[in-house]
Amino acid sequence: MVYGGYSYLDLDYEPGKEDFVVLFYISGKYELEKLAEAVASESSVGTWTDIKTMNDYVFKHYRARVFKILKVRENEGFVYIAYPMEHFDLKNFNQFQASVLGNIFGMKEIESLYVLDIKFPEKYQKLFKGPAVGLDGIRKYVGTDKSGRPHVGTIVKPKVGLTPKEFAEVAYKAWANGLDLVKDDENLVDQDFCKWEERFNEVYDAMDRAEKETGENKIYCVNITDSSIERMVERVEKVVERGHNCVMLDVYVLGFTALNYMLEITRKHKLIVHAHRAGYAAWHRGNYGVNFQILEKLYRMFGVDQLHIGTGVGKMEGGALLIKRMHELAEFMEGEEKFYLGSMDFSFSEHIKPIMPVASGGLDPTKVDALVVIHGNNVTIQAGGGVHGHPNGTESGARALRLAAEAVVEGVSVKEYAEKHEELKKAIEKWGYVNPEDVKKRLEFESYREELDRLALSKGIEFIKNVAWHI
Repeated sequence: MVYGGYSYLDLDYEPGKEDFVVLFYISGKYELEKLAEAVASESSVGTWTDIKTMNDYVFKHYRARVFKILKVRENEGFVYIAYPMEHFDLKNFNQFQASVLGNIFGMKEIESLYVLDIKFPEKYQKLFKGPAVGLDGIRKYVGTDKSGRPHVGTIVKPKVGLTPKEFAEVAYKAWANGLDLVKDDENLVDQDFCKWEERFNEVYDAMDRAEKETGENKIYCVNITDSSIERMVERVEKVVERGHNCVMLDVYVLGFTALNYMLEITRKHKLIVHAHRAGYAAWHRGNYGVNFQILEKLYRMFGVDQLHIGTGVGKMEGGALLIKRMHELAEFMEGEEKFYLGSMDFSFSEHIKPIMPVASGGLDPTKVDALVVIHGNNVTIQAGGGVHGHPNGTESGARALRLAAEAVVEGVSVKEYAEKHEELKKAIEKWGYVNPEDVKKRLEFESYREELDRLALSKGIEFIKNVAWHI
């Protein structure tokens, strides 16, 4: 089996510690071995035909190797490909992206191509600085490093349209009634009705007032995302001038080049970087895609401090099994050997700090018990509509969300806590109660991992999507 005159199959090869390993799911018009070789060729040294300029040294040292194939059907299955570190421009992640996540998606013999996971060698990870603050630093700042309670926050709603003073008043009500964090939404930056600098100053004043009244440190994730690097840097400078310590970036739409540049700027000031993932699903949904766990690894390596990873119980896609995996990637250091429905074993380099996972999208106080089953207590629970949509308004919604987080620490269910707290009772009357036992039952599927893996290998990626991504 050859592609373009050369064979990229090397089923006896064992990846070295400096190899990048990529797990693909591939289907197409030809048998899987040929499709795998096409991907390996196009993403490394080859092309569609044999060439007179190829030499033994190039082919031996720089080619990708297909070292493992798990067939679901003759023309469909899981493919493991190893890439030598020498193939890449290590100071330039865009070159890696163009190689491994580039032209291969346009090859007409491929009918579906999904990149499930990537293992980044430790030597490569050491080229990245990782988070400046990270999970532990955020907890220490907020003052929850001893209690360990979940952080609670909100997104000001409506997400666009409010004036700076209106926005700041909503933020103040949220902070003054117990929330740790208020953030801009992903599509609010510097519109005429709510200019960035005026909004930031108004909200900072509101935050300062709430901190003095509550005796608690608060966080404002002000969105500095822009198509102009200069404007983003100017906003960082204004944040630092006022003594604040957090900015928000729409990391996917920025792209890795702008993100890396801005993280170098924010790192100098030890700012918390709140990473919103708006737009990532375009790279992930359908027959062609890249799993978010790859982006999550990269964002943590690049150095964001808290990252939206999904909820498992809210309005956004992603079942409990999938989101639990995403949480593990935010918090853990050491991996374990497992197929895990499309995940490979993986360990972060020791210097790459854990980050704060953010659960956001369709949440409210009644879902906190269920969220904690998936995420544990190391999570920021963000509710927009679930705070401002409370029957008694933002103040009661904020108190209800904080009460739910405190109930978790006390080991009491939100439903039981609601018997003595009117704000929670009203929330349950409006939104119902998500029973954490239902989520626990979904997570029980993990105990059948060997059977799930067997089914994944017999039924393919649609089984993984239906089980890991929706249960």
